[in-house]
Amino acid sequence: MSFISHAVGWIVQPPFFGLDISDLTLKFAKVHRSKAGADIDYFGEVKIPSGVVEKGEVKNEGELFALLKKHLIDAEGRRPQERYVVASLPEEKSFVRLLQLPKIQRKEVASAIRWELEANIPLPIDQTYFDYEIVHSPDASSDHFDVLVTVFPRDIVNSYTNVLKRAGLRPLALELESQAISRALIDESMAGDGYILIDIGMTRTSFILYGGGSIILTLSIEVGGIDFDAAIAKALGIGRDEAERAKKEFGLDKKYHSGEMVDALIPLLSALVDELKKQIWFYRDHAEHRHGSFPSEIKAIYLVGGDANLIGIDKYLAVSVKKPVLMGDPFLGVYGRGGGHVPPVPKNASLKYCTAIGLALRSEYGLLNAS
Repeated sequence: MSFISHAVGWIVQPPFFGLDISDLTLKFAKVHRSKAGADIDYFGEVKIPSGVVEKGEVKNEGELFALLKKHLIDAEGRRPQERYVVASLPEEKSFVRLLQLPKIQRKEVASAIRWELEANIPLPIDQTYFDYEIVHSPDASSDHFDVLVTVFPRDIVNSYTNVLKRAGLRPLALELESQAISRALIDESMAGDGYILIDIGMTRTSFILYGGGSIILTLSIEVGGIDFDAAIAKALGIGRDEAERAKKEFGLDKKYHSGEMVDALIPLLSALVDELKKQIWFYRDHAEHRHGSFPSEIKAIYLVGGDANLIGIDKYLAVSVKKPVLMGDPFLGVYGRGGGHVPPVPKNASLKYCTAIGLALRSEYGLLNAS
């Protein structure tokens, strides 16, 4: 079988950091654990020149290697000393499904999944790696397994592992951005409810459907911060840099430029709303039917990612879908609820580090392999 994660027996847990690799940035974070609790050791961001990574594919391995080797510097000018890393894989290149399998022996699960995948993914199975996690084991009243399956093209994974190793880093694990985001945002008190997590990045927006303690479905669309900037620049006749500044300062304020900026953003925001409505519909009409223990409605929608800071976007989405829309708390998995800790950055600035923090919180290690 092929897999992404498996138990690895370390006599002493090696220190590691989380590394979020996207098209235009590297973001990283280190979480320190002790008997007193957890804390953020460091975090940072490095810009990636356009064309080095495109739509999740590494196009220029040498340039990415150089950035990792020479320019990975945190907010205080320090380089990570850890050689071990838990890194992200691009959401848009993955296939994630929550499958139901008949009540079979555990040793038969992998072969049953392989058979399901051969019929349901648009790639030859021998060109992929896959990982699975049994979410709900069958009990006396159940006749099936709920299994979360993640599939990745083999060439994408190999390119990520190659460049990390060239840079002197040792991957402990590779996992989806959605898995890291869920880990950062959802604690035990929330695990039984239904949520949609929306990661609004620079080049795309990812929707993570979560319910009953597991990711159900993920989906990405090519709408992101650079599209917001381009629309504003065109409508107002200004440059991209000025458009980005206006976006950050005024957001969806209709008083700015007599509402011209808001009007320019509406088609892009409508695309987000349309996809969000589809995800709510999917959850309502399918999740409870297929997984009877799940709540039938989405309890809340959480926003993360750098462009989740667009002023007014939470209210706009909430009115559009008639659901609570809140800013996610990337530090929830680090500090918990109601603690006295002061996070190292303001909440709005932390939204872009959500994936990196979630990766840094991972407690099981493994690396994509084939056998």
